[in-house]
Amino acid sequence: MGTADMLHVCLIRKILCYLSYEESSRMRILSKTWLLAWLDHPNLEFTVSSGKTITIVDHVMERYKNGNIPIDKFELHNSTKSDHIFPLIDRWLGIALQNGVRHLEYIDVELSTSYPFPIFKFFEANVLRELVLTGCDLMHVSLSSASQAVTCHSLRNLSLSLVHLDNNMLQTILSSCPFIVDLIIGYCSRLKNIEIRNLPNIRSLVICNDQPVKIQAPSLEHLYYTSSCLNKLNIVEHKNLKTLDISCTEISDVYLNHLISIPSCLEKLILANIAFGRFDICRSQSLKVLKIHNCKIIGAIDAPNLVFLEYKGHDIPQLKFAQESRQLRQSQMILYPLFNVDSAWFCQLRKSLSDSISWSQVTIYFHKCEEINMIDLLLQPRVAIPKVDILDVNFSRPNWEFPTFVDALLRSCHPRKLNLQSTTTIFTCFMYRFMQMKNLSHGQLKEAKAYKFDQKSQSWHPVEQRRGRDFPVRTSSKSKKYFFLLDW
Repeated sequence: MGTADMLHVCLIRKILCYLSYEESSRMRILSKTWLLAWLDHPNLEFTVSSGKTITIVDHVMERYKNGNIPIDKFELHNSTKSDHIFPLIDRWLGIALQNGVRHLEYIDVELSTSYPFPIFKFFEANVLRELVLTGCDLMHVSLSSASQAVTCHSLRNLSLSLVHLDNNMLQTILSSCPFIVDLIIGYCSRLKNIEIRNLPNIRSLVICNDQPVKIQAPSLEHLYYTSSCLNKLNIVEHKNLKTLDISCTEISDVYLNHLISIPSCLEKLILANIAFGRFDICRSQSLKVLKIHNCKIIGAIDAPNLVFLEYKGHDIPQLKFAQESRQLRQSQMILYPLFNVDSAWFCQLRKSLSDSISWSQVTIYFHKCEEINMIDLLLQPRVAIPKVDILDVNFSRPNWEFPTFVDALLRSCHPRKLNLQSTTTIFTCFMYRFMQMKNLSHGQLKEAKAYKFDQKSQSWHPVEQRRGRDFPVRTSSKSKKYFFLLDW
C-alpha cells in the first residue's frame, strides 16, 4: 500500500472539501483512493468558454445526476458570448438543485448576454444558503408568478451585482427571503431606489448604487456604501451599527457629520474618496478603527479609545486630534504623491508629522523627484524633527541621483526603522549620502547608528563607510527591499 493510500477514504473526502475544485482535481493523481474520493467531490467550480469546456461540464454534471452525488457548492462562470448555451445552463442548474446544492454562484464574465436565472425555482426548494448572481436577468419572471413563490427560509447570503431587475422584483425577492443575514446590491442600473426593511436578521449590507437608498434595519451591524452622492442615503434606524464604510465624491458637511455622529456603538469607520465636504469625528467613545482614504478636508478627530488609525492618499493630511488615544497601537500614513516632490512638500510632511499624533508607520511611494532646494528647508522654523517607528520608501523610477532628496527626507522625520524598496544603485547612493550627512553633522544625525539587515544570515550588522566595502559595487535595475535600523 502506497503512502497516499494510508488515509481512510472518509478522511480524504474531508480534506478535499477544504480545497477548491481545481486544487482537489490535482490530488486525484495521488492514488486510486484519492481519485475515487475526488469523483464525488461536493464542491464544483466551472468556467465555460468553448465547446470543449462545455462538453466537460456536461459530462461531469451527467455523472453527478446518474450517481445522485450530493452537491454542496456549485460555481458557474459563463465566458461564452451566445445565448445558445442557456438550455445547458438550465440543465446544469437543475441537476445542482436536484442534488441539494446549498451554495450557488453564477457569473456572466463577458456581460454580453443576460441569462434568465430561475431564481424562484431555487427559492421553492428551500435549501439554498447562499446565492451569488452577476450579470444575469431577473426581469423575465412575471410578478404574478413570483408573488406565489414559496418563502425561502434557508437563504442567508444574497448577492446581486449587475443584475437586470426593477424595484418591484427586488422587493419581491427580499420579501421571499426574510432571514437574510448578508446582502449585497451592486450596480443594478434599473433600480430607481433601494429600500431595505423587514429583514430582522440582517447583519451586513453592501450597496454600490447611485440611486436613493432607505435603510430601516435595527439589527444591521456592518454597512458598506459606495455612491457618487452620499445625500441619497437615508438610514432610519441603525442602533446596532458597528462598522460604517462610505465611499463617495459629493456630500454636504451637515449630512456627513450627522451620519457619523449618530451610531452610539460604532467601532469601525472608513471614509474614502470624499472630495467635497468637511467632517469632524467628535466624542466617539466606542470608535476603535479609523481609516481615511483620499479625503480632501478633514476636521477635528476626538476618539479617545482609538486602537488603529490609517490615512491613505495623494495629499499630506493635516489631522487635528483633540487628544491622543492611550490605546492607539498602530497608526499608518500611506502617501502616493502624484506630482514632483519639492522642498515645500517636505516642509508640509514635517509639519504634518509634528502636529498630529505619533505615527508608527509612514509609507511613501515616490514617482518623481528633482533637486531639492535645501535653503527653503533650512529657513523653516526650528522644531524637533518628528520621529516615526517605521519609514517605508518606495521608488518607482530607478534612475535618480538625489543627494538632496536624502537630506530632505531625513530632515522631515527620524525613523527608527527604514525600509528602502528600490534598485541596488539607488540603495548605494542613498546610504552613501546618509553616511556623508552623518560625518558632516553636529546634531542627532552625528550620533545616529545604522544597522543593515543581512538576508542570508538573518541578522543585523553595523553600516560603516570604509572605502565603500559596506555598499554594493555592482549596479542593478532590479528592485529589491533593504532593511535598516537607525539608532538616533
